Amino acid sequence: MEVPSLCDGEVEIDSEGRIFLVQPFTQANGQVVERLIFMAQVTKTGEVFTARDEKGSPVVLERVRKFPIKAGRSEVRNGKVIFPDTQRRPQLPARNVAPLLEPN
Repeated sequence: MEVPSLCDGEVEIDSEGRIFLVQPFTQANGQVVERLIFMAQVTKTGEVFTARDEKGSPVVLERVRKFPIKAGRSEVRNGKVIFPDTQRRPQLPARNVAPLLEPN
């Protein structure tokens, strides 16, 4: 799924389709902990949003074909999120087309 405004990095996705950027940081005592920062959500109906309006309703950015969401860790690269254990559509390789021959 592509959401261009997402920044690259490791993400955690929960069972409700919320995508959180994982940011490790070191506390004063030296212990490293992770901070989860909300980035976006994909609803069970396929609505994608990053914010809610003043009434609390999602501001829908995009609609995708609904799919079963499984919680887990993943990555964002160039604004694209891969959801854990989801089936992806295969990509077709670019066709090499032979140039037309000019008549002599």
